[in-house]
Amino acid sequence: MKALTIRLGQFAICALVLTILFRYVLNLCIEANSIWGTVVCSVLYGGLMFLAGLYFGKKDYIENEVHDIGFRYHLVTYILCVGIGYGVYYLGWNTESLQAMTYTAISWGIGLTIHFIFYLIEQKRTIKGYAREDIFQ
Repeated sequence: MKALTIRLGQFAICALVLTILFRYVLNLCIEANSIWGTVVCSVLYGGLMFLAGLYFGKKDYIENEVHDIGFRYHLVTYILCVGIGYGVYYLGWNTESLQAMTYTAISWGIGLTIHFIFYLIEQKRTIKGYAREDIFQ
């Protein structure tokens, strides 16, 4: 099984652009004290990230027969979102407090760890990334 695929790279670029745009627009909405703008921005960002993951993940599954229950996409999203969150904080876009970002990173990291455990269980059910049912019919 390939760990790094073209589709994962495309998703990472898409997620990078979406996350930077989200942080920028979120900063503008917070500075303008726009609650509705903040809510709409957050919901739209979450929906677009979900659709991007769904699109690239399905293509990855079909093209590369990857059986990883989306863990690689979850990991890339975590690294980008947390990394960009801290980056924009230190750039002066104080959309969140440092404490809130740290709590978010820790709680999301716990969820990622649980996802990793399920990923390992799924890997034990496959042979080199292929479902046993596909090999032994």
